[in-house]
Amino acid sequence: MSGKTHQELDAEARFKTYKDALIRIYDRGPLDSEQIDQFGKEAFGGSWRGVSGQEKVKTPLKPGHYIVNTSRTAKSPGIHWVALYVTSAGHTLTYDSFARSGAKMLAELNGRRKKKGSGAFTDSDRKDAEQRGRVPSAGISAWRGFSSYVILAFVRLF
Repeated sequence: MSGKTHQELDAEARFKTYKDALIRIYDRGPLDSEQIDQFGKEAFGGSWRGVSGQEKVKTPLKPGHYIVNTSRTAKSPGIHWVALYVTSAGHTLTYDSFARSGAKMLAELNGRRKKKGSGAFTDSDRKDAEQRGRVPSAGISAWRGFSSYVILAFVRLF
């Protein structure tokens, strides 16, 4: 017995279905911000808030779906995406495929949020990491591709 609830098992099954479908649609290469943005517009319509570097995300965050690059500025190389889902009550759920802290990964955005009185990020369960270890530079393209699909599959759950 896995010890997981019916809801957790259902979410994991839906997540896998979404991830597999996205890989079939986009292949396995890394996705760029334009591809992610197009997916977001189609999947979420009016609740899609966009894809961008964290310095461009406006605060306070509006309810909806975001995918944010961990780059600190427009000139920083962006290599990793973090998903955010903001509820109608203003709670921000974060997902990182390595199950790292959203507040740490998006420190610049989190700092601006706190100044405007927003609550803390709620991170996904650390046991739910889809990726582990360090990324070798030779494997960065495959890693970025996988990370993109994981992030898109996660936001699709909401």
